[in-house]
Amino acid sequence: MALKSVIKAPENSITVGLAEAAAVYVIYQSAVPNHSDIRSADPHNTDVEAGRKRAAWKAASILGLVFLITQDLNSFLIGGAALAGIDLMVKHANAVHPGTGKMAGAAQPADAGDLDTATPLPDYSDAQPAGDMGF
Repeated sequence: MALKSVIKAPENSITVGLAEAAAVYVIYQSAVPNHSDIRSADPHNTDVEAGRKRAAWKAASILGLVFLITQDLNSFLIGGAALAGIDLMVKHANAVHPGTGKMAGAAQPADAGDLDTATPLPDYSDAQPAGDMGF
């Protein structure tokens, strides 16, 4: 019996759930750059990650507030699915290396595959062997 009081009419649940999904979308649009800008930056950008976390907390608090007011589980699930999907898309865009187009591992530095910024080692091919001092 307690579960029936949490599930409301489907028409109203869908409307409220879509409104929650739109609110989640607007929160993410204002908190993080668009996906093409995120993908063109180095992977695991700390500013993008901080913005993503702030957006996730704001969206989750809105979903929780609406759930406390409406006591509607269906609309909460629709909004929660939108939050999970949008958050996953931002996390994936932040993990992709712009040069390779593939996800970079968390332990890999941002410029590990970028040879333009690497400092070359000196060429020791013409150096004397260690035992021969040339005397």
